[in-house]
Amino acid sequence: MKKVVFIILILCEFSSAFAQNQNDFVDRFSKQVIEIDSLKKIVKAEKDSTQQQRKLNHTLQDTLRRLRSDLASLEEFKKEKKNIDSLLRQKADSITSLQKEISEKDNQITAENQKSEKKAREENEKGKNEILTTIVNSYKNKSFEELLKSPTKQSAQRDAELIKNSTELKQILADVEKYFSAKELLDVKLDAVQIKSHQIQLEQIKRESALLSKLKETIGNYQVFNEGLKETLGKIVVLDKAEAVSGMSKEIQRKKFDKILAEISAYIFNYDFNFSNYPYLSDIFLEIIKRKQPNPDADISDLLKRL
Repeated sequence: MKKVVFIILILCEFSSAFAQNQNDFVDRFSKQVIEIDSLKKIVKAEKDSTQQQRKLNHTLQDTLRRLRSDLASLEEFKKEKKNIDSLLRQKADSITSLQKEISEKDNQITAENQKSEKKAREENEKGKNEILTTIVNSYKNKSFEELLKSPTKQSAQRDAELIKNSTELKQILADVEKYFSAKELLDVKLDAVQIKSHQIQLEQIKRESALLSKLKETIGNYQVFNEGLKETLGKIVVLDKAEAVSGMSKEIQRKKFDKILAEISAYIFNYDFNFSNYPYLSDIFLEIIKRKQPNPDADISDLLKRL
């Protein structure tokens, strides 16, 4: 009985010890599981980090390759830039040399132009002096009568300006200008005041000339001839009012035209009219005939206003 109780006691102790060991094992196992989970997480984190590190390394390697490529390009660019800089320096030197040559050429051209201008001025002055000498001699070697036959008022004024330093010739040209200025009055409508003024100027000319004497006489008679033509035109206007032959026979029209011609002829005969002496009056004569020849009734009353 004692053995049984002893055995039971031993079994109870063994069971108690086994239970205690089992609890310890469970605790250790739980701790190990936790540690394993932690280790797994650590391992996974390490794997993820490693994978990210690999990706980063790949990226860095790509970047490094690009940088190496860019560096190679930069080195090539630096090499080309060096060549270009060298060429630019050579071009700059060439440009400087060309600018110097251009400046020298400009100076030469300027000097040549100055010489040419000086020579041209000298030639011009020489030619001008020769022309002036020719003009002076042409006036000195001609009589006043010859001078009145050749130049015009404009040429006399021009020559007077050219030889203004010659007092003697200036007076000759002034007299020539007076002559032609007075003669021009015969080309325009009568102006009694201008006629009187130019008559005085013509009398101031002390040189002898048949042309001058003739002009004095012609100018002096201008008003008389002008009044005579007015009277003749008045008679023709009166005839027009008294006789109208439009639509009549050619014979009747011719007779009226003959009467008109008779008035004109009477004026020419009575005044000894010379058409070349009085250009303005001659134009009016020609206008009368121009109108009346085709039509004897043509109006000429407006011509009276021109006298």
